[in-house]
Amino acid sequence: MKKTLSIIACAMLSTVALGDELSTITVHSTPASLVQLNGTVKDVVEKTEVITTQEISQIHSSTLAEVIDHQAGVNVTTGCSICGLKRLQMNGLKGEHTTVLVDGIPFNSTVSSFYGMDAIGTADIETIEITRGSGASLTSPEAIGGTINIIPKKPRKNGAVLDLSMGTLGTKNFTFVTEAMSSDKKTGFLFSAASHTQGQVDNDHNGISESPSMKNESLSLMVTHQFSPYDALEFKISHFTSDVLGGIMISESSAAANYNSALDDASFLNQNVTHTYTGQPMQMLERINTTRDEAYLKERHTLNNTLNLTTTLAFAQQKQDSLYEGADYKNIDRTYFGDLKIDHALTDHHFLTYGMDAKKETSRSQSYFYYDLNGRDKDDFDYTALGLYGQDAWMIDDKNELTFALRGANITTNWRAQTAQKNEIDKTLLVPRLLYRHNHTLDLTSRLSAGMGYRSPLTFFESEHGLLNNGFAMSITDIEQSHGASYALAYSKNGFSITGSTAYTNVKNLAYIDTSALIPTLRNAPEAVTVTNGDITVGYTLSDTLSLSGSYETYHYDHAYKSHLALASIEQRARLSVDYDLNGWDIYTEATWVGARDLAPYGYTDRANDLTLTSPKMTTAPAYTTVDMKVSKTITKNFTAYAGAKNLFNYVQTTTESPLFYDGSGSFGSSHIWGPLRGRTLYAGIKMVF
Repeated sequence: MKKTLSIIACAMLSTVALGDELSTITVHSTPASLVQLNGTVKDVVEKTEVITTQEISQIHSSTLAEVIDHQAGVNVTTGCSICGLKRLQMNGLKGEHTTVLVDGIPFNSTVSSFYGMDAIGTADIETIEITRGSGASLTSPEAIGGTINIIPKKPRKNGAVLDLSMGTLGTKNFTFVTEAMSSDKKTGFLFSAASHTQGQVDNDHNGISESPSMKNESLSLMVTHQFSPYDALEFKISHFTSDVLGGIMISESSAAANYNSALDDASFLNQNVTHTYTGQPMQMLERINTTRDEAYLKERHTLNNTLNLTTTLAFAQQKQDSLYEGADYKNIDRTYFGDLKIDHALTDHHFLTYGMDAKKETSRSQSYFYYDLNGRDKDDFDYTALGLYGQDAWMIDDKNELTFALRGANITTNWRAQTAQKNEIDKTLLVPRLLYRHNHTLDLTSRLSAGMGYRSPLTFFESEHGLLNNGFAMSITDIEQSHGASYALAYSKNGFSITGSTAYTNVKNLAYIDTSALIPTLRNAPEAVTVTNGDITVGYTLSDTLSLSGSYETYHYDHAYKSHLALASIEQRARLSVDYDLNGWDIYTEATWVGARDLAPYGYTDRANDLTLTSPKMTTAPAYTTVDMKVSKTITKNFTAYAGAKNLFNYVQTTTESPLFYDGSGSFGSSHIWGPLRGRTLYAGIKMVF
């Protein structure tokens, strides 16, 4: 066994492939059969679920948000029916507590994730690794809920893949990926291009959409080069654009041209949101154009048989140009990241990882309406995080593995126009994390993790999709800190696998918007909040042609946490999928059930359809089920045709009630959301491999 481990360690130290986000060196003895059909469990000490390209294809997912929403422990929420913003929740925590990594690089932020999750396409994704829990990575302990690590495709051969599809509700998808390798196999290129389009949806025919139109486009280029057996380089650049238009069911130019001074700013027939919109078109229009550019460079150098050094440099810039109900807002967010990491094999079964990293983010905004005309304070900020980290991974024996990680960090945050001093937050702290795995048998494995996470609340965008007419204020005095623990037990044998897991997270200094004052203010909650969740995932391969998988999740949020959420979270969810594959035919069906919820603790109680509050909104969300299905046929080894349906039985919330509402203060909102807002989408397409 020791000889085998030594060979594996040396091979991993000299490989040109860039390593695992948690640690480059991972040596394990658990059998490869320990997997699940729906979300493969990666063979590492911490429970890490892997989404493969096959799974992405099965559910015909064109964006990251669509892919993630099919995984246990992860929930994609829509926070606004007009602009369609998406938040990725993990372990029941808020969307800003999820960190999206690209090949282990944390250059996504609260600002970039707010409107950027639909813009991230799936064309150049090799796998997606989901790790839940506080401080789930060395380089991104801001992940209080967990991390989503996107592993991009790397060039390995010469070839290309083209995928085209069209469907109802204005859906169009295009992806193209081509890769090439030099004759000596030392240099590779991979280029991808993708486009995803969807139309506006107005199911209740009141003239205001429940789901916006959207066009997302992406381009990326990856170059890899192996200088020698000891040096390898990886460079990638990406460009994303996202155009969102929601609200009034006409174009922006038509809304501006139809201004009528005799109309109310924003009103409905009989002042009821279920009736036809009769107000100013521009007062019910939101347009968000986002452009994002990313670039990163990784260089890996093998120092000797026991040491290697990985150097990472990364930069991201995101520009937002928005119009919120007639008010303009622009933002430029820039993130810089650098990391020096050493992997050190002390013995055949003892490995160290240590290094330092630095992250700097700046955000600058402009607005004629908010800043020039109304004199509101800007939401500009500067954020820096400097860190030293170390990780000790010890294979105690064939059954036990222990990993301990410790990070020292200094965090500063300066809200340039919102508060009176520089660096309102300047904090140094130590962040520990402990991971333990025990192989009870070849088929049964336990995983236990416990640790701490932290995050500096940066912007009002964390809890509100746009600026408000009265402006807003920042009154954050401390960073958010979390302590959490999780346990998972996995069994796999003879085509059957089952994994049960539970997690507990306690968060203090939770950021929330206080609306009790004249100006909405982002504050730290005075009380700590807790979230507990559990899930079980089952997979069974009945034969070479038929496999089944299913999952059940349950979440418990304390009352304080519910009161600080802007949207009612899922409390129970179950899934069942069937995959049948025979003679070139593949039929995949997935049903998702969401349990009923009491909406009152989430602040849904003072809402009504009408301005006079005589038609109150529901305070109990009913249980519902949605079904997705895809059928594909391999015509030749290079050509596949497919067709499918999302939300096959056309279940939408608007069959029961609109997401629009008035509250007790007479304010209008678009976030009374508890169910699906897009109905049945039928599609068909072709995939060609060259």
